[in-house]
Formats: sequence, C-alpha cells, structure tokens
Amino acid sequence: MKVLSRVVLMLTVVAFAGCASVSKMPLNDKVAAIDTSEKSILVAKLSIRNDNKPSHQPNLLAVFVNQDEKDYSFTKPTLIADLDKGGKEYFISMDVAPGKATIKLARFMRQVPLLINAIADLPFEYEIDVPANEVVYVGNITATIKPREGDAPRAGAVIPLIDQAVAGFSNGTFEVSITDNYDADMEALKAKYPYIASQAIAKNLLPAWTHPEQRGEAPTILAEKTEE
Repeated sequence: MKVLSRVVLMLTVVAFAGCASVSKMPLNDKVAAIDTSEKSILVAKLSIRNDNKPSHQPNLLAVFVNQDEKDYSFTKPTLIADLDKGGKEYFISMDVAPGKATIKLARFMRQVPLLINAIADLPFEYEIDVPANEVVYVGNITATIKPREGDAPRAGAVIPLIDQAVAGFSNGTFEVSITDNYDADMEALKAKYPYIASQAIAKNLLPAWTHPEQRGEAPTILAEKTEE
C-alpha cells in the first residue's frame, strides 16, 4: 500500500506540475549544510487546516515559484506537526536565484488510496526581490479552508466532481493570514536544522493576503528586506 501511495503521489506531482522544474526543498534532513553562493533560500512556516471537511485534512504537496518566465516546483516540505482535525504545520524552503521572482502558489493534496485524490491550490502571486547570498524569512502563513459562500473563489477545481467535493475543496474557499512570527519560527527552524544556527536570516514579509481574483491591481511587490 505504501508503494501504491508513493506511485500515486509521484503521478500527481507530474500531472499537476506541468512544465515546472521539480526539486526538493533545500532545507531537509538529507543535507548537513546550505550553500547560498549561487541561490538564496526563502523560508516560511505554513499551516493548513480544513474546517469545511475536518475529516479530510490535506497534505502540502509543493510550492511553486516563477522566475524569468520559468516555473519551479519545490516538494518534500518539512512536517512540523500533524494536529489531526486541527490541521498540519510545515516549514517550507525554496532556493531562488537573486533578482525578481514570483511566489505563485502552494498546492495541497487529500488522498485516500483508491477512493479520493483531490487537489487544492492556494494562490499567492506575490513578487519578491530576492537578495544575493542570504536566507530570507517571508512570514508565518496560516491557511484555513472554510465553507464557500456566494461567488468566493474555490479552494480547488470542480473536476473530478466527487473527489473535490468530498475533500471540501470545490465547495470550500481559503481564508489566509500572513504574520510576522520571526523569533519563534526561526528558533524552531534552527532547532530542527542546526546547520543553519550560525546563519544570519533576513526578513522580507509577504503582504497581507488577498485572493488574486479579488485584487484590483497587479501582484504586490514586497518591501525592502529588513535585517534582524
């Protein structure tokens, strides 16, 4: 069953990633050091909870970044806590070349082998100026899937009908907050990955979240980074 789940997961990544370049998030248990000589590393804490269908809490599958008209998909996020119906918490990290880049979306999956395979996309579409040779904290992101009302943007596509509805994605909508929890998040991150304990970590917070469909202007450009 584990093998089947892994196969389905890989097929899901391939099917939904399209032409994106796929790589593991740079902060993980398989490495003993980081290298920012060519690419900087963006980090954040991301929490997801499904209040629309509490029995179907999704997993974070990948985060997508666009730079120079090319999409990059970062997989294998670090699971911090599985809170059952209270959702899940992750550290995410993305190695990105210096210059302008757009954090596009976070992709979630709810999978029950042989029964449900549903996808929800949390869109950001926020542009950021990535500095050279740095690790940059972009915020504490809390996403909750709520029951959808009126013409609120859906958390997931309508198709496949049963999977998306049962998981609460097509009939749900995202409620998102992005806050500055730098001290606590970075303390926890350094405890998890001691090899970055001596690394100075800059801060460049994502703006308050509004669904891209409900914005009256182009994606927001972030403020200049601030040092901690």
